[in-house]
Amino acid sequence: MKRLMVGVVVSALLVGCVGLDILTLHPEQVEQSRKSADKALDGYVLYEPVVVVEVSLKDVCVAGKDEKGNCKAATVVQCSASTPFLLPDYSKPYLVRSKNGFGKTGVDVAILDGWRLGSIKDNSDNTAVLGTIEKLFGIKSVASNADGATCKAPGLYQVTLENGVPALRPLKLY
Repeated sequence: MKRLMVGVVVSALLVGCVGLDILTLHPEQVEQSRKSADKALDGYVLYEPVVVVEVSLKDVCVAGKDEKGNCKAATVVQCSASTPFLLPDYSKPYLVRSKNGFGKTGVDVAILDGWRLGSIKDNSDNTAVLGTIEKLFGIKSVASNADGATCKAPGLYQVTLENGVPALRPLKLY
């Protein structure tokens, strides 16, 4: 009899569990769900972010400026990168869905920009799961031609990690 009671209690607890599922999807699954109501996905489709910077060449006055704001000597062309920003990687979709049990779901999900997961807050322990990726890649400028370093061609670049070191890879938007 004890075994039966333990089995019933464990089964009820498992059925009554609440939580959040985050599942990896294939891009084809997302496309099929948009085309057919029969293959609709139960939850929110979000995408993995890609950290992007814009590399540009700028004329910089290194000798200082006079009272009129003009450069006292010749300018030097420097390479700089913009503040990092995020774009969705449509090749890496995820499905986020909440599971309800006997009570209310104690999980708050913040979706930012309509496509990315901002944070997850579980009311049981109040732990924020995701931070901002921009803090990980604190890139403000790439290199200076004055130092003899080579500059990337102007354009958009994806920030990647290669052997633990941030690197720039040209971003193709087509």
